[in-house]
Amino acid sequence: MIIQKWVEKYMVFYILISIVFIAELIITYAILSSLYKVNKSLVEYNSLISELKPKIGELFKIGTKISEQMIELAPIVVENIRSMVMNMIIGQLKSALAGLTFWLVKTEVEKHAK
Repeated sequence: MIIQKWVEKYMVFYILISIVFIAELIITYAILSSLYKVNKSLVEYNSLISELKPKIGELFKIGTKISEQMIELAPIVVENIRSMVMNMIIGQLKSALAGLTFWLVKTEVEKHAK
């Protein structure tokens, strides 16, 4: 009789504890499942990075070579541009000198024609 009263009195308490325990198990499973998926993704990304590492190194070497070639070619390009500018200036000066010469000749001819 005493046991029956004790069981009736605490039966709801034990059921509540059982429900909470089962809920904790479900939450733990969900967390562990998510962690497993994250770990799997990280392993995949790590293998991808490991595969790409040599190729990235090669790209850096190619970039370095391109930079070195640009440094070597920069003075040549600057010199070519400088010579083109000088040729244009000389051409403009020749045109101006020819125009001035024709103007002087014209004024001299007009002076002698009067």
